[in-house]
Amino acid sequence: MRQRLISFRLIVGVVILALLLAGCGGNTVQTQETAANTPPSDSTKAVEESTSAVAEGQGDTQIINTINGDVEIPAHPQRIVTQGYLANFLVFGVKPVGAPYWELESPHLKPDMVSGIDDIGQITGESVEKILALQPDLIVTVGGDQKLNEQYSKIAPTVVFPYGTFDNVHTEMTAFGKILGKEKEAEEWLTQFDGKVGKAREAIKDIVKPDQTYSILGAFGKEYYVYGDGVNRGGQAIYQQLGLTPPASVKKDMIDKDRDAMDISLEKMPEYAGDYIFFDVSGDAKFDPDNPVWKSLDAVKNNRVFFLDPDFFWPYDPIAVEAQVDKVVEMLQKGPDNR
Repeated sequence: MRQRLISFRLIVGVVILALLLAGCGGNTVQTQETAANTPPSDSTKAVEESTSAVAEGQGDTQIINTINGDVEIPAHPQRIVTQGYLANFLVFGVKPVGAPYWELESPHLKPDMVSGIDDIGQITGESVEKILALQPDLIVTVGGDQKLNEQYSKIAPTVVFPYGTFDNVHTEMTAFGKILGKEKEAEEWLTQFDGKVGKAREAIKDIVKPDQTYSILGAFGKEYYVYGDGVNRGGQAIYQQLGLTPPASVKKDMIDKDRDAMDISLEKMPEYAGDYIFFDVSGDAKFDPDNPVWKSLDAVKNNRVFFLDPDFFWPYDPIAVEAQVDKVVEMLQKGPDNR
């Protein structure tokens, strides 16, 4: 569907606003922010060709292929509103005009990086009025609610990358480099990133032994989870970048199946527990460190548990993953912190 590439005149904006607000009520979508209050789920695995392939258009536009089909966007967008991908623009030195508060508060973003960016609130129908007022020429969102996405698309060209579309720093940087026409900058950033990861691996080579296994487990609400190498709980940094070895069960049931998160019973936890455990406690979890099953784990008995800071390890953008690589190295060098 062809998208409008110029700002609406005031009178048109008023009319559209009235129409949009009439259909906005209460639509919500799953986002990184709402995930803080709901259990994690498997990420939507979209093939790279269907999410990040961009063909150069003529003039001042380009066509990007998404799960919703081809979307025509500005070749050089000037007023971007984003939901779930703020850091992906900031890493290129591009500052959107609007983003949700939970992204603006990321511990990985310095205050000067987010200053001047308007808070558009949560991703609900109420955000439509705020977005319209910002007069964006491009909206990039994690999506989730098709009706809400359609309302956004009446304001500006809207690109939807569902939560978990990008579970690799290289594909993510490459995709956004194409969107912004900054492919060279993406390559340069990835070169320095790979160099940094190489140094990080070198720093832990005498600490991490080839036969040692590492699990990412967690307690969320009333449930327990095992995590793979994707967008959840530092999976990219721990498995993809630093190359820590997962237990065979994690590789088989999670990584080989492109599964980011899976809920398990506490009794099943021993099946996925490695020699070392990175453990996340969040979402008002009812975690009992004195539980007999927990205390029976070899990693617990041998003081080999690293507790993750949820605020630090929940984000999964390139800036966050880069910081998480450094943090995991620091944790490994310092040693576990059993509670």
